[in-house]
Amino acid sequence: MDIANFEFNALHLPSPIEEIYDECWNSKGIQVFVKRDDLIHPIISGNKWRKLKNYLQTFSFNTHSGLLSFGGAYSNHLYALAFTGHSLGIPTVGIIRGDELNIESNPFLTKMNEWGMKLQFISRTDYRMKPIPAEFESYQVIAEGGFGRLAMQGMEDLVNELPEHDLIYTAIGTGATAIGVANYSNKPVVGVLTLNNKTEIEEHKLPANLAIEDAYVFGKYAKQNHELDQFCADFYVKHQIPIEPIYTGRMFYALIEHIKNGHIAPNTKLVAIHTGGVK
Repeated sequence: MDIANFEFNALHLPSPIEEIYDECWNSKGIQVFVKRDDLIHPIISGNKWRKLKNYLQTFSFNTHSGLLSFGGAYSNHLYALAFTGHSLGIPTVGIIRGDELNIESNPFLTKMNEWGMKLQFISRTDYRMKPIPAEFESYQVIAEGGFGRLAMQGMEDLVNELPEHDLIYTAIGTGATAIGVANYSNKPVVGVLTLNNKTEIEEHKLPANLAIEDAYVFGKYAKQNHELDQFCADFYVKHQIPIEPIYTGRMFYALIEHIKNGHIAPNTKLVAIHTGGVK
């Protein structure tokens, strides 16, 4: 299980950085760079590898039988975990929200099963308790979405790969990426919420340089929104960078609104982190 060899041969690291242009910000002397972590790998896309790397590096068969985590039927985190476990020879278990589901409910679950992940489907009520089935008590547990100290530490490499900048933007799901990036950066970080979990995020010890933007959730998490869908489509036409409405779409929408509203000072050089999730 050679993580360094896997990184070198299978992953595109460091991920590229692209500057994008628009009269909206160029007229103000603002530069916008996109950290293309979505190009790290087609499956282990974006922050998925950043969050998983340290769990994989510290995993030992001397202490655990495999890795176990939680997620929904379309969890990018579990999808990435199943693939990396398969690639590195580490058994994996996914506790899936929804006891009405099975391995044939969608292509994601089917593929995860093919990669050897043992899928356990439980009711939404039980899922809130995040139970560990008795037969998997010897597995190392990774929190839902990969959240945790090791995930945050995985952002150190990301920050070290960034160009000179004045400001960082990133989406917030569980918060691991934004908190981790802010921990390792001495620049202001704006985390754009993608679901209504500001209270939960603020329960964690937040770095002083992290500001949470909660005005662009667009209702409920992952709920379809025509304006947001159109924004993502227009963004791709203009910049040839695919984004999706759940995470990166909300983040870029907020970033551009901040520029339009004068919340970002002229002549600022900012980096937007593309956290992946585009399939």
